[in-house]
Amino acid sequence: MVNNDKELFRIGEITKTLGITRRILINYEEHGLLTPAVKNENSGFRYYSADNMVHIKLIRTLQNLGLSLAEIKKYFNNTSVLGEQINRLVLLRNQLDQYIAQLRLREYSAKKHEIINVTLPAFTAFCKDFNNANLSTKTVQLRKTYTEAVKKYQLDINNKMCIQVSVNTDLNGQYIIPVVPESKGKYIKTFSQVSAICIYYRGAYENFPEVQLKLLRYAKENGMTPHGYFRNIYMEGPPTHGANKNAYVTQIALPIKFLEI
Repeated sequence: MVNNDKELFRIGEITKTLGITRRILINYEEHGLLTPAVKNENSGFRYYSADNMVHIKLIRTLQNLGLSLAEIKKYFNNTSVLGEQINRLVLLRNQLDQYIAQLRLREYSAKKHEIINVTLPAFTAFCKDFNNANLSTKTVQLRKTYTEAVKKYQLDINNKMCIQVSVNTDLNGQYIIPVVPESKGKYIKTFSQVSAICIYYRGAYENFPEVQLKLLRYAKENGMTPHGYFRNIYMEGPPTHGANKNAYVTQIALPIKFLEI
């Protein structure tokens, strides 16, 4: 029931309305994320305002996006330096896009080849160049590069391994194995956040050139200039589906820059 004098809510009313527990509210308070409108230090009774309720809902939203309480505190307290939080949310959005695409590919025909705009997040990776490598060679060498990265570095579980190839030929490029940002070494490279168009493709790797051509045509028709390479991000492949190539899922991305008008 509302406190008629101050229009405040008791803790039980807040937990019932928002579907959370008393322990969650106290935890927010202990982490410096929430201050009750009124708190009786002797009895421990707490009363919350409507503004408190809106604030609690925002905290829950950020948690549902995957941010920790420490990250949420930085978000609230460091409004002038938000790069870390922005990068985190971009990464989470990319992961959600990937999972949604995987589910859609299972529900609908993979022949639709829907082109969507995405932001590929910044990351650090263990990289090895390759030249004049056909598909079978790349398959073997990518696995070897992955094994080498695992033996030397801690993997970044939030980003997926990929291959980057030139828009002119897929025989030359880089094997890319994401590792934690603090990694150092000869083959460590940092990739910047970049805008891209992509197709989530379900099917054999032999068909990548057809999908890549579709992306190039779309870019040209819509006033976009490619950065000069494709990034094939492996989401589900032989480790999951074995020899069933029709079930492989790959995010085929074309980083782009928009033409200035």
